[in-house]
Amino acid sequence: MRYLLDTCVISALVAKRPAEHVVEWVDALDPDAVYLSVITIGEIQKGIERSPKSRRRAQLEAWLADELLGRFSGRVVPLDEDVLRTWGRLTASLEARGINLPAIDTLLAASALHGDFVLVTRNEADFAATGVHIHNPWVR
Repeated sequence: MRYLLDTCVISALVAKRPAEHVVEWVDALDPDAVYLSVITIGEIQKGIERSPKSRRRAQLEAWLADELLGRFSGRVVPLDEDVLRTWGRLTASLEARGINLPAIDTLLAASALHGDFVLVTRNEADFAATGVHIHNPWVR
């Protein structure tokens, strides 16, 4: 089984007080089975850019560039033509049912669907209508 981590999972791992059970769950996985989306990298960069210039911001910049990207080297899921075609089918299907979700969420769901990943997230409701397999490590 392969896992695609949502941004909320990464945030929980590096919070000032990390969610210990989430850290333990992720650490128990085979590292080669755990992936990030380029979307998550963008969301993390956006969060860093929004924070005030401080020591914490500098630490987060270094963590993103050195630790996170290094840890997931070779396991970052791109938004390529195939994923975007999956996204087009997914969003059209959702819209036909009267469901409008944020593009970020549907792109992440399309990445998970296309790559046959389990999406690891706390935000189950955000992805429930997409048909993606979800695991919530906050629920024990």
